[in-house]
Parts: sequence; structure tokens; C-alpha cells
Amino acid sequence: MEKKIKLETLHQKMVEEVQDYAIILMDTDGTILTWNKGVEKIKGYKADEIIGQNFNIFYMPLDRQDGLPQKLLAQAEKEGRAKHIGRRVRRDGTTFWGSITITALNDDDVVGYTKLTRELRDNELE
Repeated sequence: MEKKIKLETLHQKMVEEVQDYAIILMDTDGTILTWNKGVEKIKGYKADEIIGQNFNIFYMPLDRQDGLPQKLLAQAEKEGRAKHIGRRVRRDGTTFWGSITITALNDDDVVGYTKLTRELRDNELE
């Protein structure tokens, strides 16, 4: 018997299983609503540790102080997306270079954001 999976379920599984990219869904304030295995691999957080937290937790203290996370959300709202390369913080406090893209999700108005993070290797920074 052929097993049928709903497209929505298949899409959800696809996003959840990606490990080379941290993919999160955020509300309009930057609160993390969903998580994938890439968040655990790259940033060290399990789902129950990160869902409900604000995404600014991934940024360096000086970047948070300067309002960089909020500026990126504002840029994504205005332009549809925001890109940035910079130091990011893992759960254990270590840092890494990350390339991020934040995309605004619209339904007449912005209803949320997706955030895609890729860890950059040393040879990608040159």
C-alpha cells in the first residue's frame, strides 16, 4: 500500500531535517516559533531550549546593545529581506562567523520572519 504524506507535512519534515543551515520561524517581535536540526548542530540549542526565546540571543552583546537584531528585522520588513555576515554566539558561549538572511513573511502586513543561518568556514571569510 502506498503511503501518502500531506505536502504540508512533507515540507515541515524537509525544513526540520536540514542540518547545514539553522532555519527558524519568528513572530513579528523576533520570538522563535519553530526550529530545525541545523539550529541544534550550528548553535547548540535543542527545541525546548530555544523556542519562545528572542532571536537576539544569537548575537554578540555589542550587536544587541547597538540594536542590530531589530535593525535587521526593520530592514527585512521594509525591503523584504535582510542579509548580514558577523559573529554569532552558540549556546555554550563560543562564537562563530555566520551568514544570515532574514525574510519577511507577508499577508498584507508582515506576519513573521524566517531566519536562515549558515556557519562560515575560515576559507569563506577571505
